[in-house]
Amino acid sequence: MPTALRRTARTTTLAALSGLLGAGMLTAVATAPAAQAATTCSGTASLYGILPDGRLTFSTITPATGELKKVLVGADLGFEPRAMATLNFNTILVTSTTGALYRLDVLTNNTSLVLERPPVKLFDSGWTHDKFTYDGHGHLYGTAGGLLLQYLVSQPKPTGSAHIGQRKEIGSGFVLKTLTAVGDDRLLATTSAGALFSYRIGSDGSWDRDDLKTSGWSAFDQVVSPGGGLYYGRIATTGAMYWYKDADPADGTGTDIAYHNDTPVNTGGWTQQLLSAQPETFSCTTAIDPLDGTDIPAVKAAGRDVMNTYDGGAWNSTTQWNCLEQLWDKESGWRYWADNPNSTAYGIPQALPGSKMDAFGDDWRTNPVTQIKWGLSYIDGRYSTPCGAWTHFVNNNWY
Repeated sequence: MPTALRRTARTTTLAALSGLLGAGMLTAVATAPAAQAATTCSGTASLYGILPDGRLTFSTITPATGELKKVLVGADLGFEPRAMATLNFNTILVTSTTGALYRLDVLTNNTSLVLERPPVKLFDSGWTHDKFTYDGHGHLYGTAGGLLLQYLVSQPKPTGSAHIGQRKEIGSGFVLKTLTAVGDDRLLATTSAGALFSYRIGSDGSWDRDDLKTSGWSAFDQVVSPGGGLYYGRIATTGAMYWYKDADPADGTGTDIAYHNDTPVNTGGWTQQLLSAQPETFSCTTAIDPLDGTDIPAVKAAGRDVMNTYDGGAWNSTTQWNCLEQLWDKESGWRYWADNPNSTAYGIPQALPGSKMDAFGDDWRTNPVTQIKWGLSYIDGRYSTPCGAWTHFVNNNWY
């Protein structure tokens, strides 16, 4: 692994950035604040990339804190890439500088990054796109000479024109610095001048644009999204990676984008010339009948349900639940309004500061499920399991 990719330290102490969560010393306001509309987010952030020397990379980022969790480096692809789009966890499309289109089949990205077979050439020529992205709903988008194109992908592992077709010209004038899909026929883009645009593509090929920001995004040469309003931007000159959370990516405004510039993913080390996020791995939902957060047994039951399904059920055990229950009994008594008198730690997991939980929902102050999902993501990124976090708490009186 290149030295640059191993540099995952932050510019300030990790403990300060990610929150030395709680020490069991908290107070709760006299009455719990009224619950708001329950919008919660959950999922993972997985990014594929290609290094300047042609090797494929796979990185995972903890959505709760923006911390880099894992980086794996694979073999040289054997051709010079130009643009890439991730279809799913083990299928990537990459164009070459000669206009060919290749399919990469990933065998594993767990503890090592291995291709199942050499890159499969789907087309010999014609794919001259400088930007490429997949929306997770069957539509592949690309730009070439300022023209935005849409293709229909009908199979998880397309084999050629039978599975990638229905080429549609959306429009011209798309001279963009970055392009990424953020949802079903929704695109996010930046310009060289630093503007941040959101596009909605209609079923008839029509489109409209919202200007989220008029400036401030010019430093990024790569912007990618795993969905749910979570954005990652890489600065080429420094190799730094920053993260942002849009509370409502469909509202047409950038005023509700939370900037986490004080807690970057990394201040350096992201040397990939191309990056692509696996689409729709992070999502947000709004509950019609939100949980009564003052009913602590009900909150604990919801916590166990969320824990049992976390990471495909990897923590679904009585042992892990006992650890989590004891941990948050000590930290907050499972009260969503728990407030530490000695810091800005807040909520069931005692996030420090509490506003960090906005990554998992703008109702983080009053929704216990939002707080639980954030807390599990934090535990996963820092301690791997609830029992790992509980052991650390027992030994140190914080986690």
